[in-house]
Amino acid sequence: MKSIIYSALFLIVCTIFLSSCTGNTVKESTGRMRIINASYLSGGINIDVDYKPVYATITEYLNYSLYRDYIAGKRKLQIKNAAGNVIIDTAITIVQSESYTVVAYDSMNTILCKIFKENYLTPKGSTCKVRFLHLSNDAPTVNIHKDGDLIPTFSNYSNGEYSEYYIYGIGATYFSVKDSATGSTIYTQSPFAMEAGYFYTMYLKGNTTSTGIDSLGLFVISNNGEY
Repeated sequence: MKSIIYSALFLIVCTIFLSSCTGNTVKESTGRMRIINASYLSGGINIDVDYKPVYATITEYLNYSLYRDYIAGKRKLQIKNAAGNVIIDTAITIVQSESYTVVAYDSMNTILCKIFKENYLTPKGSTCKVRFLHLSNDAPTVNIHKDGDLIPTFSNYSNGEYSEYYIYGIGATYFSVKDSATGSTIYTQSPFAMEAGYFYTMYLKGNTTSTGIDSLGLFVISNNGEY
């Protein structure tokens, strides 16, 4: 009889122990990161995190990657060109549930990078959000005007500078780029449709004297915060 009681008690203790372990399963805290290649000089890039390559293929100029999850904490970050050479050697601290964008760009014929945190608070109603980055290799400090407005939407942005997201109405829209010192227009964008609930990352790219793929222009990435 005692052996039966002891066996029953043992089973009860084991059940409680296993239930306790299951209820306290350790979950890894993660953030996420993507890359944008605005560097014509790079010839295509990939990134290593803690010395391990992230993507199977390189991200070409004027392209970007999808988001990938990473364990929160400080991580070694290297940007490599298509030949596998390290062109940027830095680090990033990833915070749980936060999203980060790593941008490679050219500045007076030198490849640099910016890392910034995204803030994907969905715009309400018939609105969207736009962020501007000056990533042109040799363009001057610029003002960005929306739909021919006299007052600039983004004022006095130089190479490497970027804005937060700003709320805008939806519909067909275009932006013009003006030299902030002279007021002369150096690029005018073709109209595009801005949609409700979307986030637009718009950056000034290229070289002022080029007529190729690296010519001066505005490049727009649209998403809904999911990639």
